[in-house]
Amino acid sequence: MMHWAGRIEKELEKTIQLVTGTQQIRGIYNEKKSQFDIKRNNPKDLVERVARDIAKLLTSKRRALERLAREAEQLQTDFPWLDSIKTEDGDGEENLMENPYSMKLEFVDDPNFKNKVNYSYSAVQIPTDIYKGSPVILNELNWTQALERVFIDNRREDSSLRWQVFGSATGVTRYYPATPWRAPNKIDLYDVRRRPWYIQGASSPKDMIIIVDVSGSVSGLTLKLMKTSVMEMLDTLSDDDYVNVARFNEKADAVVPCFKTLVQANMRNKKIFKESIMHMQAKGTTDYKSGFQFAFEQLLNDTGAPRAGCNKMIMMFTDGGEDRAQDIFEKYNWPNKTIRVFTFSVGQHNYDVTPLQWIACANKAIYGVCVCVCVFVISLMCVFSSLSQEYLDVLGRPMVLAGPKAKQVQWTNVYQDALVSHKLSH
Repeated sequence: MMHWAGRIEKELEKTIQLVTGTQQIRGIYNEKKSQFDIKRNNPKDLVERVARDIAKLLTSKRRALERLAREAEQLQTDFPWLDSIKTEDGDGEENLMENPYSMKLEFVDDPNFKNKVNYSYSAVQIPTDIYKGSPVILNELNWTQALERVFIDNRREDSSLRWQVFGSATGVTRYYPATPWRAPNKIDLYDVRRRPWYIQGASSPKDMIIIVDVSGSVSGLTLKLMKTSVMEMLDTLSDDDYVNVARFNEKADAVVPCFKTLVQANMRNKKIFKESIMHMQAKGTTDYKSGFQFAFEQLLNDTGAPRAGCNKMIMMFTDGGEDRAQDIFEKYNWPNKTIRVFTFSVGQHNYDVTPLQWIACANKAIYGVCVCVCVFVISLMCVFSSLSQEYLDVLGRPMVLAGPKAKQVQWTNVYQDALVSHKLSH
């Protein structure tokens, strides 16, 4: 009987020949070898040549990006803001694609883009929850129109360029070449401000601790909304960021027990967080101090584990409470206030929100209120598109500024007759 090792060897040999096709390759070579030349390659020269080609390719892409950024800054600086600007038909039509003044473009198939495109124009996408006839959006559309010239010049200099995209803090996306927007079968929830590349460019790498109130008052609908809130917050993070999530009532503990410290906010880890968040249950009483103490100790404890080492922040989601936890901030964060503390009140409870406002204001951050009359997926997506933009704007402010005022961001979302009204007031 053949020894087991010999049998494994035979099986591996047959498998390798089948998978690699070595016999077929050998046969092709013997049949066509008169057409082949054998040359000796110098590995060093080969690597240097490849390196030069890659450097040339990346240099042309960098020049195009730098030109686009430089022109965008200049165009926005020179543009005369028009407060009274309106749509051309003047009827406040929200869907600009149905505007009778809209241009009908012709598109041609391009295998490089695997799509129908028009090289003479750029196209625009605006998120579903934004009123397209507002002066902010119309001004943005006007000045970014001039970017078409830059897009076209970039492509003329480097024909290998693919999509060129400009994303704005208002939510406007202008992309070139123009192509019909491929919206999903359901409601289009695309927002450029939620894309990883936008978030990475809009803020420095972040170390974030998310603490979630799971006391008994956060049961039912509020708990569901809070879970969605936390998961949407996770989606604002990229691979450059580090995060941990904790639940708290009388005590605090990590939602993922094996994550003892901050972990990279990559897709795998965020998926693990979301699975654990879905299993959170509400019980006990609220103790802000337990949650904040857990968060500060995680952020300030130098364990040698990888960190972003730039922006540090705490995101607290709660249904409200009376404790200001001032002694915790005095111990861990004052007077330098190197860690921003964002507070978000979730649900429709009639609790006094003054303590939450004070916590955010006292720690250089913002306070937000999320009130959903009817929980509906697009409502939540719209809310947190604005939420992520708000906290990224705050992170863009220098930490040296003294005495910032907390911004109260009110989100009211109503689902009625398949329409969602979104109001953002400061």
